[in-house]
Amino acid sequence: MKRISYLLLILSIFLSCKSKTGDNDQDTTAAGKPLDQTQALLQQFKPLINGVWIKKDYIKKVKKSKSPLEAVDKGKGITVMYIDTAQLKGDSIMVPIILNNHEGSTVALRFQSGKNTTTIEFGDDELSYKVKNDDTTLIIYNYNSQTKETTTTQYIRALQPKPADGLASAMNYMINHAMLSGKYQGTDATGKKISAVFYDNGKVSGLAGLTTYYIQNDLIVASERSGHDQIIFNLNTKDQKVYSFIINKRTLTLYNDAEQIKSNKPSYTLKKKRE
Repeated sequence: MKRISYLLLILSIFLSCKSKTGDNDQDTTAAGKPLDQTQALLQQFKPLINGVWIKKDYIKKVKKSKSPLEAVDKGKGITVMYIDTAQLKGDSIMVPIILNNHEGSTVALRFQSGKNTTTIEFGDDELSYKVKNDDTTLIIYNYNSQTKETTTTQYIRALQPKPADGLASAMNYMINHAMLSGKYQGTDATGKKISAVFYDNGKVSGLAGLTTYYIQNDLIVASERSGHDQIIFNLNTKDQKVYSFIINKRTLTLYNDAEQIKSNKPSYTLKKKRE
């Protein structure tokens, strides 16, 4: 009887040691993926992706056409996103985004490999990057399971490292810089000489009673309905003023209403000075 007990004790110790030595050497996440994979992806991506990002082909077309309406076809989907790596929790960051220059939302960015080692999970899509001449471009890959096609969208870093007055302000700043900001000279409807300055941050000087401006870039509201590009001065104040505008080369013309456009009698005709 003592011999049987002794053998059972030896067998118990053997099985216990075998169980311990058979464990995986790597810790894993809840998803079953090695923690060291997450750390490696963090080290690879984190220094490059932090900041505010603007849809590249949209701002490029805005700059070329000098018209948000002309760029409507490029302003679909995610137009702005803000990746703040300080908000990392576990292996994920909730990324604020703007869709269609109209509505806000969030997307989960996870530091887990996508379909290959060059991408990480971004909601139902995947995120990667490329670096050229020290400039980083982010790339979102969207896989269509029905058509089996992959589309890519590129994003460039915004001029503002952090959104000053909400995420939309980063897009406004980029549009102002691409289209309008600078020093102007011209006349108002009465022929009075005007010297005005439009700043990247949406401030304006030299136009009587007008202190701020916003170039309408929401794809869903007023500009599309009116059929004209619009600029709103003193937004959300009792002194708010809306003008339709046309930029032709270096000349900015502001129209009070559709009749002024038809008769070509603008409220302001301003020519941008060369720097």
